[in-house]
Amino acid sequence: MCTEDLFLDMVERQNDYVSPRTYTPEASYIPYRRYLVDWMSDVGEQCELHTSTVHVSILFLDKLFRSRDVPRSHWQLMATACLSIAAKYEEAEENCPPIPDLLKLTKLRDVGHTSLTFREGEVEVLRHLGWKLRAVPPVHVLGYFLSKGVVFYEDTWQGRALIDKIPKYIKKYADFFCNLTLQEYSFQQYLPTHLAAAILLASRVALQVMPRWRPELTLLTGYEEVAISGAFKHVWSYYEEQFPGHGARSISPRSVIAQKDM
Repeated sequence: MCTEDLFLDMVERQNDYVSPRTYTPEASYIPYRRYLVDWMSDVGEQCELHTSTVHVSILFLDKLFRSRDVPRSHWQLMATACLSIAAKYEEAEENCPPIPDLLKLTKLRDVGHTSLTFREGEVEVLRHLGWKLRAVPPVHVLGYFLSKGVVFYEDTWQGRALIDKIPKYIKKYADFFCNLTLQEYSFQQYLPTHLAAAILLASRVALQVMPRWRPELTLLTGYEEVAISGAFKHVWSYYEEQFPGHGARSISPRSVIAQKDM
């Protein structure tokens, strides 16, 4: 399958996990969601999972929590099961963390869970997902955009000609904004392609690449700048809220790396 076909498949399937119609900001777990996201990201890092695998696992968790009321005593089990299932779908087999290792790492074994009860948790998650594991987070969509090229010969960087490292810097910004928006549930009101395009715009703005948007990017993403302006403002305001003062001035690619580690 060529990359264009893969992108069309993502467009077709993106509504399965995130869409304006599934956005439920009143869900009871929302006030605690960021703690779960941070915890899952930490476990994923310790298991050396790809960042995209963690993003997929959080889509699983959000869909599960929207479909049923999960007792708080089961949150950690369900979160770990989502990570395990995402790894089995997204990662090479040798990269999937063994269940005994997950039980030890997450301390689920300390509260009485065994490999058998963990398997039961995985089956419960799969049942509530309808056994549909093809999830499309914005980070997947951005991977496609970046592979096609999102900077152009006529672009300028901070008023000067582009340098060779600009595509690399754009990717660092895109990864940073993907991870940042993952923390906040309100970004699930946007389709993944919509949010990915807004993140691409935010990355160009943060890096001071001009023009901010181009006809080539409209052709690539399917969005005019005006269509993503609301999502872009949401991304940018959340960025300024989390990192006061940074959005109002140019920040170096090195500082983005530092912020990602915070």
